[in-house]
Order: sequence, then structure tokens, then C-alpha cells
Amino acid sequence: MEKKILLVYKSVTGFTQKYAEMIAQEIDCTLMELKKTTAETMSGFDTVIYGGRVHAGTLEGLKDAKKLFQQSKASQFIVYATGAIPNASTKTIEEMWSQNLSPEELLHIPHFYMQGGLAYEKLPLPDKLMMKAFSAMMKKKKDKTEDEKVMAEAISGSYDISSKEYIMPLVALLK
Repeated sequence: MEKKILLVYKSVTGFTQKYAEMIAQEIDCTLMELKKTTAETMSGFDTVIYGGRVHAGTLEGLKDAKKLFQQSKASQFIVYATGAIPNASTKTIEEMWSQNLSPEELLHIPHFYMQGGLAYEKLPLPDKLMMKAFSAMMKKKKDKTEDEKVMAEAISGSYDISSKEYIMPLVALLK
């Protein structure tokens, strides 16, 4: 019997939703925004996938999604994060995961990062100002590490490098 899968997401600029839709094209699942999801809804599924953006090191909506999952009867929880952190910045991505998942969760919750990009024109004003200030600070910084050089370039303007290839590890886990 095939497992029923619910893919829940919270998207601000569209990248997380874009990835949710890409994943849904590859696997049989139901898509739902986090704000429309309840523990009761999750209980109708075996697996719940949660996707959200990384914002200032925090995976937005993850606490709420975990709480709903824990209250539900679903048996498997999987997480993916999207953001402007370059995929090559593995140390930064690992640090982000360790800030968002406990050591126990890191071992037991499959988690994936998918670089999407940055859409300054879609960011809420406080986020846009924060990113512009961070970008200016990174440009001025001397003796940048390789990760910092890549990050400084990545946040200098809007771009979209969403790619189907980034969803494949998650899709492979589910097939």
C-alpha cells in the first residue's frame, strides 16, 4: 500500500512554493499552505513534509509545523529549507540545521536544503532593509572566507537558480 504524503509549506517570496510544486510533480502528494494546516489534517497522512525559507538563520514555520506533526497521527516528518545560502556553503547550511533541529532531530528527521535565490522585489520591507544592510556589510568586509565571498555575491541582487536537481535527494527518499 502506498503511503499518503502531505507536503506543507510556508512561502514568502515564492521559492518554497515553487519547490513544493516541483516535488508534487515527482511524487503523489497533497500540497497545503502551513496556515491552512491542522494536526487533524496531518493525521490523514502517513508522511508530512514541511518546507520553509531560511530567514536570519531560522527555518520559518518549522516550530509550528513540528508542533502540528507531534499532535497528529502521521508517522514520518521530513523537512526542506529554501534560501539564498549558496549550496556550496555547506558549513553555513550545517550551522543553520543545527540551529533549527536538535541533535536528536538531526539524526531522525530527514532534512534537505534547496537553494532558490533572492527576490528583493517580493521581500517584506523589514527583510529587504536587513538584506541590503547585510549585503553592504559583506561588501565592505576585508579578509572574507570563501563562504563569505560566495554569500556576498549571492545577496548582491535578485536572482533565481531554483532547479529540479535540488529536489532529487528528497524525491529519492520517498520513492
